[in-house]
Amino acid sequence: MTKARSHTWQDIQQRIRQNITDGVWVPGQLIPGEVTLAAQFGCARTTVNRALRELAQTGVIDRKRKAGTRVAMMKARRVTAEIPVIRSQVEAQSQQYRFDVLKRKFDVPLVSVKTAMKLRKGSKALHIQSIHYAGAAPYIYEDRWINIQTIPQVVEVDLGQTSVNEWLVENIPFTRGEFVVEAIEANKTVARALKVADCASIIKSRRLTWIESRSVTLVNLYYAPGYQMKFEI
Repeated sequence: MTKARSHTWQDIQQRIRQNITDGVWVPGQLIPGEVTLAAQFGCARTTVNRALRELAQTGVIDRKRKAGTRVAMMKARRVTAEIPVIRSQVEAQSQQYRFDVLKRKFDVPLVSVKTAMKLRKGSKALHIQSIHYAGAAPYIYEDRWINIQTIPQVVEVDLGQTSVNEWLVENIPFTRGEFVVEAIEANKTVARALKVADCASIIKSRRLTWIESRSVTLVNLYYAPGYQMKFEI
């Protein structure tokens, strides 16, 4: 499943952050425009735009129409969490990544899912269950619902070649989200997927993302023992 990769918006975001950290661009300084940055970083202008939007939302830069983009005078003191590409997490640990899709089906969600995603009564959503591996060991078990009314193009994507996690991160610019992390005891389904004992203590995250008032996806991720989450302040 490996292939040559172009710069993602996450790559560009990190390079812009690094320029600020290294003092290439100082607080209050006007930074180059999107066209210039796209040429400098060797990527599409839309990729730069996405990176700048994310940085503006976390208070790293200030963007004003017709006035350009400046490095923020003071970074916002807030905890931020990027949606990670699981493949990148695994490969950063020098492990071989792969994933198995256990289920991919259009189905009527449970009432709790329908309510959370604000789906119409009787409407179907795309239900995908996957296991992500680090080497031979299960890394994350993923149980996800996708609102096909919001992103109908997902129906045409070959999710056997690219994980739904990676495709969504790279292609769908959500505008807001909700993120909950909790410690739970693994039920039989999760325990079997992660190859742990029934009722083993694991970490679960629940993430719901939106484009304005339309839900995008609701995903529950179950992490193998030893997983660490990283947040920025």
